[in-house]
Amino acid sequence: MASAEGAVAPTRHDFEFRGTGGEFFRIWILNLALTLLTFGIYSAWAKVRTRRYLYGNTYIAGHALDYDPSPWRILIGRLIALAFFLAYSISVSIWPQFLAGWYLAFIAFIPWLINSSLRFNARNTSYRNIRFDFTGDYVGALVNYVVWPIVGWSTLTILLPRARKARDYYFVNKHAYGGRPFETAFSTLSIYLIYIGGFLLFIALMAATIGGGFWLLGAMVKAKDFMKGPYVMAAILVPYVLSLTVWSTFLDIMVFNISLNHAKFDGRHELRSRVSPWVMSWIVASNLVLILLSVGLLYPWARVRQTRYETTRLSLLAASDLDEYTSELSAARSAIGEEVAGFFDLGIGL
Repeated sequence: MASAEGAVAPTRHDFEFRGTGGEFFRIWILNLALTLLTFGIYSAWAKVRTRRYLYGNTYIAGHALDYDPSPWRILIGRLIALAFFLAYSISVSIWPQFLAGWYLAFIAFIPWLINSSLRFNARNTSYRNIRFDFTGDYVGALVNYVVWPIVGWSTLTILLPRARKARDYYFVNKHAYGGRPFETAFSTLSIYLIYIGGFLLFIALMAATIGGGFWLLGAMVKAKDFMKGPYVMAAILVPYVLSLTVWSTFLDIMVFNISLNHAKFDGRHELRSRVSPWVMSWIVASNLVLILLSVGLLYPWARVRQTRYETTRLSLLAASDLDEYTSELSAARSAIGEEVAGFFDLGIGL
């Protein structure tokens, strides 16, 4: 069928990541040293430097993202969180009956914490000098991040896929760029099929891990070599941890793909994700092994490796020329009244 008159095929812009492990290592090692020397205080600046490097090396249509929050705001947020933790620890140790009250207070605090963190991160991220935003409210976060998960687990996980869908809808649909909204919409059946596939994968991985463990145990008993017990335990524990890593990564990427592949920006620019759950599972699992074997020293290369793969599998299908479009958004910023982050939009959860 011929396209409508005047319709223009969307332009595909593949995301790029130009960072390197060597560059990130220099940032990471300095962040680690200064964080240790300042007893954790520098961690707020370390967080900003890390994200600024990763975002600044993420390119869309030849232009990089920018991340420019105040580290002082993150530090204040963390100090507030630390103060609450100390108050909780001291009060519960003296008056154990306060424990239930603290749990209720924490549940009531979660929605504000989630919204604050998402809004802080969005408003401090920009593309071509135009900022992102997050417009979620307390009730929305309470329903989608607290109530729905409780319902999902209380129904013996039957409604857990529906709870995940509600969370993803809230996360994507409450984000905006230059005042223009993002939106995603996918069927409940599709996410149930993903969770069913994830459940079958979990069963297969656990069966292989348990079967391998019994085989090793039988071999050890047969050889009467009980001195190697710790090695056998390690041989069982490592595959178990890697199996959980593969399973959780597979499930997250499948949900990520369906959410992003049904997402639009401003009702006409489409997003695409081609991240393979199998490739990502391999990258995450092998990164974990490399980090452990190197006592953490290979973390920068592992982080860049994963970020590069994720980023280069994303695309934007732009329905119009991006230069003209971002110029239009930039000119309209004063009209839409772009806000700066409020004082209580702190980076506690970042």
